[in-house]
Amino acid sequence: MGIPHGKDGGAGDRRAATLADTVDRLRAELEQLRSAAGTTAVLEQAKGLLSERLGCGLAAAHTHLLEIARDSGVTPEVAARLLLTPEPGGEGRPSPGGRTIPDLVARLRAVSRTPAAPPPGPAPPAAGGLGEQIEQTQRIGNLGWGLWDLAGGRIYWSDQLYRIFGRDPSEGPLPLDRLPERVVAGDVPLVVHLVRTLLDGSEKVDNEIRILRGEETRDVRLMGEPVLDAFGMPAAVRCICQDITRWRLGERALKASRVQLERRLIAAERHQAIEMQRSILPLPDGIVTKPGLRAAVRYLPAGHSARVGGDWYETTAIDGEGVFLAIGDVSGHGLTAAAAMARLRNGLSGLAFSGAPPDRLLGWLNRLTLHWPTSLTATVLAGRYDPARRILTWAQAGHLPPLLIRDGKAITLDPPEGILLGAMEIPEFELETTSLEPDDLLLLYTDGLIERRERGLQEGLDLLIRAASTADSYDPEGLLDHVLRAFGAPNPNDDTCVVAIQIE
Repeated sequence: MGIPHGKDGGAGDRRAATLADTVDRLRAELEQLRSAAGTTAVLEQAKGLLSERLGCGLAAAHTHLLEIARDSGVTPEVAARLLLTPEPGGEGRPSPGGRTIPDLVARLRAVSRTPAAPPPGPAPPAAGGLGEQIEQTQRIGNLGWGLWDLAGGRIYWSDQLYRIFGRDPSEGPLPLDRLPERVVAGDVPLVVHLVRTLLDGSEKVDNEIRILRGEETRDVRLMGEPVLDAFGMPAAVRCICQDITRWRLGERALKASRVQLERRLIAAERHQAIEMQRSILPLPDGIVTKPGLRAAVRYLPAGHSARVGGDWYETTAIDGEGVFLAIGDVSGHGLTAAAAMARLRNGLSGLAFSGAPPDRLLGWLNRLTLHWPTSLTATVLAGRYDPARRILTWAQAGHLPPLLIRDGKAITLDPPEGILLGAMEIPEFELETTSLEPDDLLLLYTDGLIERRERGLQEGLDLLIRAASTADSYDPEGLLDHVLRAFGAPNPNDDTCVVAIQIE
């Protein structure tokens, strides 16, 4: 009999494979542990930062971190990393704020509404027990009360009310008509109105005011009601004041942290959108030469940090088909608009090689727009330039018509019919033919150039025509520089794309 081969070798291979799987699994688990440890460290640092800013404990800081993440639409880990990112420009960290007391106040109100069972342990002393508890309640809640006896002319203040107003008890309480003297100037009309309301006996008051206590300003909640006699006339006024300064400081610090996080999220999204645009839509340096024409391009992102848009252009030479020209603008801003811009531009660039006329290309592009996962609209102008005959055949989908500059005079070309992409299932696009001459200039542009909040579309178009007609140079780059100078600063709310084409 022969000796069998491969049995022991097969078992060895299986053991080696099992060992390799085990090593891979252990490596993956080690990476997970490292990642979890890193995440935990970031969360702890962010909690420490919030604890310092808000003047609260680590548990409360953790709660605030979760609230910030929830309100900002990001995970707690992302929120923590963004909060720990240094401020641009070298701004200092906010000074630590005070602790808030909403939990203490809520407990006191609950106790006042619902009798609670006595806690285990020794009972409080019977003599003076209630008075001591009231005093402690005022101290913990920073609450003080006052009573103005209008009939007898006497005024009573609790010890805590003296502390809230920073007033020496030896000076006595303040009359109602002198309360406006102790508030900031901006709150004087409000306090005068509140005092009059109480003295008229018409209704209760509950407002926040800012009082002056030495060199500092304190936020105080003032709650008061008139006490009426048998004839319905005010006989006294009762008020409760609560110093809520630390609460408001905590709220302002928390709001500042949220604003900081939102600003950094917006800046991160803007950076990603601009990088995406640059990778998809590289801007040429200087003049671009195509068969029968020379072109220059300018692209200006929106001045506002949150509004990177989806403007784009295309100039492509196609063998036997002349030069394909296009410019467009996708609705919306940010990464969504940049991604949609890439899809439409690439789609149209590919369709252009089919040799189909521009009106048919726009019809196909409209179908592509309708199948975008989210609601989307866009404007596009597309054309084919025949350098042999100097003829531009073009169509538009809700886009602004080109500007023709000939012999120093600028006019707007009459646009063919066409509705913006994504508005209808089966739109109709007409085709237009324009004969051009040597040294003619065409200006293609998006609405960010001429439309501003402070002026209408027609006013901006008139400005563009004047600027193009008075240019010092009719070189493509010289024309673009002159036009952009005429419009001043970039549009703060929308991107701007301008293409100048000179016919040879």
